[in-house]
Amino acid sequence: MLIWLLSDCDTNKFAAFKNLLNSFSAQYPDIKVDFRALTRRSMWQNLFAHLRDSKHRESADIIELPHSWTAVFAKLGLLAEIGGVLESFTPAGYPDFLKKGCVPEESEMFFSVPWWMEAPALFYRPDEFRKRKLCPETDLLDWEHFLAACERLAAGNKKRGFYPVLQGDVTGRLGSSHALPCVWNRGGDLFSEDLNRCTLGKDEAVKGLQDYLEPALRGYLPLFSEAVFEGGPFYEESCAMVFGSRAPASPGKKSVFRSVRLPGPRKKELVYSYNLAAASGSPNLKEAGLFLKWALAADNCRSFAAAFGVFPCLKAAFEETLEDARGGRVWREIFSAPAMTPNITIYPTAQLLLDKALWHASLRIARQVYAREDFLRELIIAQGEIDYLLSLY
Repeated sequence: MLIWLLSDCDTNKFAAFKNLLNSFSAQYPDIKVDFRALTRRSMWQNLFAHLRDSKHRESADIIELPHSWTAVFAKLGLLAEIGGVLESFTPAGYPDFLKKGCVPEESEMFFSVPWWMEAPALFYRPDEFRKRKLCPETDLLDWEHFLAACERLAAGNKKRGFYPVLQGDVTGRLGSSHALPCVWNRGGDLFSEDLNRCTLGKDEAVKGLQDYLEPALRGYLPLFSEAVFEGGPFYEESCAMVFGSRAPASPGKKSVFRSVRLPGPRKKELVYSYNLAAASGSPNLKEAGLFLKWALAADNCRSFAAAFGVFPCLKAAFEETLEDARGGRVWREIFSAPAMTPNITIYPTAQLLLDKALWHASLRIARQVYAREDFLRELIIAQGEIDYLLSLY
């Protein structure tokens, strides 16, 4: 049995998964199981390669996928209906907001099961804030206050290599995961309420995305920096804040950082879940069901999520993790108004196009040749492509 796992910037995820496999193999020694880590791009390409040529292009028996991929691959017939694989699956065991990421549009049939989730947040160093007489409750209240705090932090620390804020992932570039809350702050979104039109070119969305670019444009946030969070002193001494989803102050991790919600007046908080699905063409669906049952057991999903600072999706394990989480009050506030990206056929492509536009903006900012007109032109082109694809469905 083969499992495809999404690659991750935190290697603790793979160590934890190996431990999970070892414990499963000890319980079921007759089942041979292995896993392979794939990037989102290679996972996407491999799934479509298998769709085009199932005889010569392999597919895994179990696949980890972002919740927003469930609809497209279920509609393409690549995912097995969960009820036929995992008889013990009970949707009531998961928070209600996760359901939309498990079922295709206009369907009640589950094709993936929530496994772990994360929510974008801002992490700050209390010592740096005390030095500059900053208060996170007021100085990080909205984007304008956040930029003012960045200015004070930049002016108050002239140490070489120090920045007010860093990206908390390996890429060091701007991406949709932190851009969307800024768009929501302005009252915009990627799609209209009825999900029939793309709204990337509307003023609210453009202003929100421009807000998101502003820290990098002002030099507060370095792009493509070598400073990557690994819990070490280099990273901690390089910044006062971090954009992340499970970086410095996540549950189960010790750090000098503390967590707050992302600045802004929005009434909803972005949450991403990562789900497990079984391949419809797998000859090992019985074994896949046994593994899903094992991986999704409360103790196993709790310990797996804790290994790399994320939240388990199972309701009981999630509540226990919130109780134990450092800064639990902040995480409860974030998860009290969860909003997930749409699990619709076109969304993965829309996200790809937005990330592409932000990638190009990141390059231009790093090269000091950024022009708002170029960025706006790319957003309008992306909107046109997305609207065309929406018209086909």
